[in-house]
Amino acid sequence: MTPAPSLSTPAPTPPGPAPADSARRSAQIALATFLAVLVGLLAFRGYGNRLGLRPAESVTATRLDLNRADRTELEQVPSIGPKLAGAIDDHRREKGPFRSVDDLRDVRGVGPATVDKVRPYLRVDANAGLATDPASPDLDPPLRPRPRPATRATAPSVSSGSSPAPRSTGAKKLQPGDPPLNVNTASSEELQRLPAVGPVTAQNILAARADRPFRSLADLDRVKGIGPKTLEKLRPFVVVE
Repeated sequence: MTPAPSLSTPAPTPPGPAPADSARRSAQIALATFLAVLVGLLAFRGYGNRLGLRPAESVTATRLDLNRADRTELEQVPSIGPKLAGAIDDHRREKGPFRSVDDLRDVRGVGPATVDKVRPYLRVDANAGLATDPASPDLDPPLRPRPRPATRATAPSVSSGSSPAPRSTGAKKLQPGDPPLNVNTASSEELQRLPAVGPVTAQNILAARADRPFRSLADLDRVKGIGPKTLEKLRPFVVVE
C-alpha cells in the first residue's frame, strides 16, 4: 500500500517594507537634514559678529590730543560734527593751544554738557609744554614741560618764500592799567598779548609794519583781520611811536 503524501507546507516569507513607508522615512530624513542646516545658518548669523571682526569704532581706545588732532579726527569724536570740529580748529589757531579739555567751553557752540560728553575721548598732551596743573585728569604723563626756544624782540624779516605757520605763545593778555605796546617795535609774542590778537593777526601786523610803519592808531585798519570793532578794543593798549 502506497503511503499518503505529506500535506505540510513551507513557512511563509516575512513581507518586506511597504514602498509607502520607505518613501515616508526618506522624506523625514531629508526634512531633518534641512532643518539642521537652517538652524546652523541662523546661529551663525546671530553670533557671527562675536567671532569675526567688529565694525570700526568711531574713536579709538587712545584719547585724541586736543592740540594735535586734525579736523577729520575730531569729527570722529561723539557729539563733535564737521561744524564743531572746524570751530575747535579755528579757535586754537586764533587763541593758541588748549591747556585742558575744559578750555573747550571757550569755543563758540560748546557748552558744559558737550564738554562732559567728549572728555573721555580727548586729552591735552603735557609734552606740548602747556601743562599748568599736574593733577589735571586731562594730562598724560610725563608732566615735565618742553623748553621753549628763545625769541628776539625784533620783527622778523618778510621774504617772498614760504614761512612757517605762526604759533601762539599762550602769554597772558594785557589788562587795563598795563603799559601799552608800541606796535612799531613789539614782537609777535608781545602783540599776542593784545585783546583779540592771535598768532595769525600778530603775523599780519608784522607784515604790514615791514611794508610801511604805522603812523597812527587808525593806520592799523590796513592790517588784515583788524576791523573797526577790533581797533576800538586795541586803542587802550597800543601806541604808535
